[in-house]
Amino acid sequence: MAYQVSIFLENEPGHLEKVTTVLKKKMINIRAMTLSSSSYGWGILNLLLNDPQKGCDALCEAGYSAVLRKIVVVKMPDRPGGLHDLVEYFSRAGINIKNAYATLVPHEGAAILVVDAENIEQVEKLVEEAGITKLTPNEIYRL
Repeated sequence: MAYQVSIFLENEPGHLEKVTTVLKKKMINIRAMTLSSSSYGWGILNLLLNDPQKGCDALCEAGYSAVLRKIVVVKMPDRPGGLHDLVEYFSRAGINIKNAYATLVPHEGAAILVVDAENIEQVEKLVEEAGITKLTPNEIYRL
């Protein structure tokens, strides 16, 4: 199973930099990230790290409210409609995607989608049944 680290973070100048300082000191590499804020001055930082357990532990030790969240990372074609076809499949299966982010893998002519859903085990099963390429944790953490 693959994981991302999710952090409840105050939306203030320098707070993201403090998180990256913790990770830099522990030699943990950020492979992808999303940062979203609310109107109440707080946000959620989601990090795809090369070592999520070590990163989560380091952030918790530094006083952050960080948790590991199970994710599925799938490969999709880098073409118009590639994302649509994938999310349409999830939608028809009744999957509620709570959080997602994507990036290109240009040398492969593909893109990847990181999926955080309410029932991640069901997502894994659907991906397997459909023959969709799911990245292994080692492939994810080496992106």
